[in-house]
Amino acid sequence: MTPLRCPLCQLPLDAGEKTARCARGHSFDRAREGYWHLLPVQQKNSRDPGDDAAMVAARQAFLEAGHYTPLREALCAAVAPLAPRQLLDSGCGEGWYTAALRAVMPDSSAAGITALDISKHAMRRAARRAGDITWLVASSMALPLPDASVDVITALFTPLDLAECARVLTPGGHLIVVAPGEKHLWELRAALYDEVRPHVPEKWLAQASAHFALAHEVEVSFRVQLHDNAGVQQLLTMTPHYWRAPRERREAVGALDSLSVQADFRLLVFRKR
Repeated sequence: MTPLRCPLCQLPLDAGEKTARCARGHSFDRAREGYWHLLPVQQKNSRDPGDDAAMVAARQAFLEAGHYTPLREALCAAVAPLAPRQLLDSGCGEGWYTAALRAVMPDSSAAGITALDISKHAMRRAARRAGDITWLVASSMALPLPDASVDVITALFTPLDLAECARVLTPGGHLIVVAPGEKHLWELRAALYDEVRPHVPEKWLAQASAHFALAHEVEVSFRVQLHDNAGVQQLLTMTPHYWRAPRERREAVGALDSLSVQADFRLLVFRKR
């Protein structure tokens, strides 16, 4: 199991079968599904943070239908040559990408993989995928891992604290970020909003140079063909647009029996300075 540290006092956690404790007596439970709950109330931004149950269920159904398989393959191809002994998947959601990464670990084992998400709904599903992955409900803004303890961090569509990433990475370790490309889900957004603008690079990319150097970038672009209403509903529900778009537009899209959309991603590989 990957070493853990207390999210309250940063001392090492001694993990038993059902409870993890630090030397100061802070205690954290292991859920019956197998994940560790390391998100203290001080780190919550709401009573039920992260993706809700409906969003998580929709995304799992969409991903397991194979619609984003080219992205998962590109992620594995980026990780494989780095041969990490310890890997962190930050913002892992329901673990569809995480589970695939075990095949590119040096010994094809999940024992060196830690995955976290702030959503308990996502983690309940993720923890059922593989018992030898260390699954955590935890914040990516305060990683409950020791300094210099992981070789690679993967982060797909999730908030990041770059200083925290640098702290837990080993010297020369790598951060792999997947972000939307300019045309990502263009047709869906065009149906939901009066004006659609290309995605722009995230603001944090300009700040990354303080901790990281960009090693290389890969564009991953392909079309997604949804041939039934269930697929359209899943795509709509799993995106933030479900909450942002006007209700009338959302209902119109949700009634469609088919949809063709552009999937467009940027995969960025950074090396710790």
